[in-house]
Amino acid sequence: MASPRIRRLPAVVLATVGLLAAGHIGATLAYTGPDTPVRAALQPALNRYFLGPLDQGWNLFAPGPYSQDEFMLVRACISDFDACAGGADAGAEFTEWRNITAEEQEALDYNIFANRETRQSKVVHGRLWPVANRLTDEQQAMAEANHIDGDPVFGVDLYSTEAEQAFSPGQLNNLRTYQRLEDTAVGLATLYLQQEHGDAVTLVEVRMLREPVPAFKQRHDPPEEPAQHWTTIGWRPAMEFDDDVKRAWS
Repeated sequence: MASPRIRRLPAVVLATVGLLAAGHIGATLAYTGPDTPVRAALQPALNRYFLGPLDQGWNLFAPGPYSQDEFMLVRACISDFDACAGGADAGAEFTEWRNITAEEQEALDYNIFANRETRQSKVVHGRLWPVANRLTDEQQAMAEANHIDGDPVFGVDLYSTEAEQAFSPGQLNNLRTYQRLEDTAVGLATLYLQQEHGDAVTLVEVRMLREPVPAFKQRHDPPEEPAQHWTTIGWRPAMEFDDDVKRAWS
């Protein structure tokens, strides 16, 4: 005769599975549902849950040839803050533009086991580009402008009551997503530039580039000057990282 504990075990398992399934279904509905304040608040957690660390994307199920090349370019001001704020006229020193995507792709040559470190900039590029394109012309101009004093890019704290009154829920969610991705891009740029220039990096600037891949029928006669499309993040203060992050990055 089975003990009561053994008989209770299937019920506990069933209840646990039911709760997990209900949680997953609820998260799926929130992730794929319309833009609402609730979804905006949950978006960071939803992104971590559904996107995870692998960034596989749906191309696994619907593969297709690339129609464009994507690159992330970064540069820094390596003078003190006052000089950087004053620009070249104040004696500020700027680094050359650095194409970090091209550098990452060098590790892919003849390496079928390349890890995620070889496509970090492409992931950031691929996520930020469509969000930036959904900004209005005025908002794009604000994003391209320089914000070196820590002032909000869009003129208001995006998590404040003022922002909720100024923007529709859908627009506010897009602005928050953009800001989160911009911070990621600036952080990645900072880490790359600090590898070369150390703590001298005061400000960073980021540019995202898209170039169309020549059509198959033009492969032997590609355009001499391919069209270029840019998205720019103006000058921002270099991100601050603790020693553990710097050691992990190096």
